[in-house]
Amino acid sequence: MLKHQALQPRIGKIYHVDKYQVHVLESGDLNASPVLVLHGCGSLAEEVLLPFAQSEFRIVAPDRPGYGFSDPLPPAERGPVGQSIWLERLLDALGLRGIPVVAHSIGCAPALHLAARRPELVSGLLLISPCCRPVPSKSLPLLRASAAPVVGSLIRRYVISRWADFFLDRGLKSSSYPNPLPPHLSTLPAAHVVNPGAIETMANELRAFNRDMELLQNLPGDLPLHVLFGTEDRIIQPSWHIDWLRQKHPCPIVRLIEGVGHLPHHVAPGVARQMLSSLAREQAHLISQRQPLSGAAAAG
Repeated sequence: MLKHQALQPRIGKIYHVDKYQVHVLESGDLNASPVLVLHGCGSLAEEVLLPFAQSEFRIVAPDRPGYGFSDPLPPAERGPVGQSIWLERLLDALGLRGIPVVAHSIGCAPALHLAARRPELVSGLLLISPCCRPVPSKSLPLLRASAAPVVGSLIRRYVISRWADFFLDRGLKSSSYPNPLPPHLSTLPAAHVVNPGAIETMANELRAFNRDMELLQNLPGDLPLHVLFGTEDRIIQPSWHIDWLRQKHPCPIVRLIEGVGHLPHHVAPGVARQMLSSLAREQAHLISQRQPLSGAAAAG
């Protein structure tokens, strides 16, 4: 039961965005074009980086607010809209603009808001198992109790955190189902992933999710949007979110992997890397198409 507990978290660079500390990890080819990668609910940059370790791109992955070593946002800003503003400021602090964004699960929600609000900052989106459409509420009694006044802090500190290995294993196996848990996920440090602050953050962002996603505007029609789902996802329903994305964007490119659950980037990492390369090629093609038109307009 303690197999993850003694593992130490990977430590990257600390940035200060406004008054908040942000922890950022990088991998891939550090001299190549940058790509921003966002993890999902109850996870870390360290997790979402694993499938892209051999990427041809410079992969930049922050711990989202309240996870890992990144400071939480004020309670009113912890939903997808507030996180999209946080992303905007983070990109400015990193000196990044007009880059592809890869996101997993609920991490797709702030990425979509960023692309809709500030399209000049996002050159394309690769959404992996995206949780983006408002969903019917679930009971989630333990998570709700952990966010309750007074008793919540006791549950986070003395129940969930004390059994971090159990909760991490259960969450990973549930997400990976029906696929066996990929061995490389055993390297995640449970005590760092499942800590009191992260539990509170999970509850806060889930509570704000439906409200904020109702506000999402249509996405720019020329934004490359690629979507990767496993057909056997039991965490979220692929068709529910794919249909909604098709209402927000005229032509998303959707790829379904048969027999795969909520972690296609871990079960089939080569597919995720291939889709990122395709997204970059589409982005480059769009840029090349626009350049002659800009030149002609200038000449005219």
